[in-house]
Amino acid sequence: MSLKHSLLYLMINFKNTLLLGHRGARGEALENTLLGFQHIGRLKNHGLAGVELDVQLSADGHLVVFHDEDLARMCGQQSRIAQLTLAEIRRHLQLGHPIITLASIAQTLHEFSVIELEIKTHERTDYTALIQALARDLIDTPLIHLPLVLTSFDTELHLRLQRHQQLKRLPRGLLIRTAEALATATNTALQLGCVQLGVHYPLLSRDIIAHSHRYNLPVSAWTVNDIDAIQQLIDWQVDVIITDFPSQVLGRQ
Repeated sequence: MSLKHSLLYLMINFKNTLLLGHRGARGEALENTLLGFQHIGRLKNHGLAGVELDVQLSADGHLVVFHDEDLARMCGQQSRIAQLTLAEIRRHLQLGHPIITLASIAQTLHEFSVIELEIKTHERTDYTALIQALARDLIDTPLIHLPLVLTSFDTELHLRLQRHQQLKRLPRGLLIRTAEALATATNTALQLGCVQLGVHYPLLSRDIIAHSHRYNLPVSAWTVNDIDAIQQLIDWQVDVIITDFPSQVLGRQ
């Protein structure tokens, strides 16, 4: 897979829109790995504002940087992250690369101006343990000094973060993947204390973005790998674009 209409990338003027790499830069380097984050770190001086990455909870309460609920796609195993201890997770490699913890990559992420940290949940999520892990890893650690936005689709998680004495101070974004959720997104986000929306980009329009802006909610569009769509979103004044191919979008490949 490559960036659609990639020959047009040199024409892009991002104006006030920020560009983030998705799961590092999953179209260019192995997703959610140290290798991927180092790769996009080299794009910081070429116009890349930041990165999006995912974390979820291990069975023994560690936050690991991983997107899927199980290891099937990345490691060829059916085991679920939530059922494995960190030691067990570390026995599995992703094409030769280890699964890393959130706490281990603070130094790698410090170059970025924006970091969208998606917190993954599922039907078996232990919210108490998840909140404890987030507090442990984010409060009074090097990560607290990073420009983090905690994002999630999960309104229950947002409620718990909103009620937490320390975690409530961290900015959060409500993620939206359906038209039904988008219809009430601004009200829901404001009620949950969120400061931005993260929307599946085919759902967006100029009017939706303008409506969000009227409520002082910036809009982050995911995941955009089409140059025409990128240009349109910029014209519509979207605030953030997340892409799998940041090097190509920035004309570095």
